[in-house]
Amino acid sequence: MKTITSVPESLTREQYTALIESVGFDVKDLRRLEFRVDGVYAEVFERTDRGIRLDTQKDEAIVNRVFIPVR
Repeated sequence: MKTITSVPESLTREQYTALIESVGFDVKDLRRLEFRVDGVYAEVFERTDRGIRLDTQKDEAIVNRVFIPVR
């Protein structure tokens, strides 16, 4: 893989968590996160006071899509 001088080879867990929190998400709620030139795309688990909400018909977690545009 090609390297870019200004890009680190890896991130610490703390750096990774801080990056995610900087756009308003909690790591434990994320299924997917993408930073693109037009904005941030995320898939997040829907939560209640009891935890992740399940779709009982499909027996799987409910996931919502979120888009934060860059202006």
